[in-house]
Amino acid sequence: AIRAEEHQRLIRIVASLHISPCSHRSRSTMAASSSSKAKAEPPVPPVMKRSMLAPHGPQLRPQYEQEEEWQEFCERTDTSKLHDFGRYWWTYGRDEDDDGFLREAVFLEVPLRKDIEAKQIRANLTTKHLQITVHGESVIDEDFEDTKWLNVSESYWEIEVKEVKQVRRKVLRYVLYILMECPKYITQWLFLSEKTEDDGRFVDQNEEEEDNIDDRLRMIAKMKEPEPHRDADIWFSETEEEEERWCDGCGSTRIVVMKKHTDSKYMKYCNDCPFVSPAKETSLPTGLMKQKDIDEKRSRKARLKARKDEAKKRMQAEKERVAGDPDRTEEVPEDFNKSEKTRMYTDEEFTDVLTKALRRGEIKWEDY
Repeated sequence: AIRAEEHQRLIRIVASLHISPCSHRSRSTMAASSSSKAKAEPPVPPVMKRSMLAPHGPQLRPQYEQEEEWQEFCERTDTSKLHDFGRYWWTYGRDEDDDGFLREAVFLEVPLRKDIEAKQIRANLTTKHLQITVHGESVIDEDFEDTKWLNVSESYWEIEVKEVKQVRRKVLRYVLYILMECPKYITQWLFLSEKTEDDGRFVDQNEEEEDNIDDRLRMIAKMKEPEPHRDADIWFSETEEEEERWCDGCGSTRIVVMKKHTDSKYMKYCNDCPFVSPAKETSLPTGLMKQKDIDEKRSRKARLKARKDEAKKRMQAEKERVAGDPDRTEEVPEDFNKSEKTRMYTDEEFTDVLTKALRRGEIKWEDY
């Protein structure tokens, strides 16, 4: 009876403490299982997650003195820039070929009428010339500006429907592949006629350098990394040259900067001559003063750029208002090729469709 009472008392104590005999084992087992499930993976840098279609990768930021040159270089080599000439437009980018590899190419697009079919288009492409005829009418008959970059055998064209100036239209899209061994980028001129005005004058009489791999590498290598941005409590140590620690009379560097009881401010006393001149005083260290000046110049440049962008937006809005509503005579309806879209069938449904087509005579067997 005494043992039974002791056993019941121990049970009540354990129940009040909410402790089970296998609690430690279960907790250790759960920790081991959770640690086995959670695998330690190294952190992936954000650059590795970028798509291969990214033209530049991480954006470089050079010194302030080189920012304008770098910005001009980025605008000149921008692959998303659209070269619009009214009757055609083109861009430079990458296209996935039949083997799944990304190939650099020029995408030439020509607007078509909505009743044009592929059988009515004739294209003649060489390394020097491109001629496109639509329903007997010549829409493109141009000479290329350079004749050493085009891969004629792998270039192709297709018809697609896309939105052009708020109107869904048929567009002939010509993919002009670039030769693998060609070091040049097609980012400025495609056809020779783009370099001349209506009266025959050239747009730029000066001979321009080609946009190639070597020039891009030289430009990137020329850029210098800016100094890290310091907070206000960080002082620059090497500032002797910027503090003008030399005598203004003889140029000697053996000077003493001090303030006597008769001086109103700090003065430079030369040890080699009796010349005395006021010392350079600034509220901030010279390094922070430079940084402050650069920040102010960048802010002014940002405000000027914002005003220019706002003026461009107003000018574009005014042009759209004057032009009025877009011409929708050649607009293609959304369901124009609904019957040509691919449909998914099961094996039974495909067999039924094939049998009905055979019975109607739409499909005929031919013996070879």
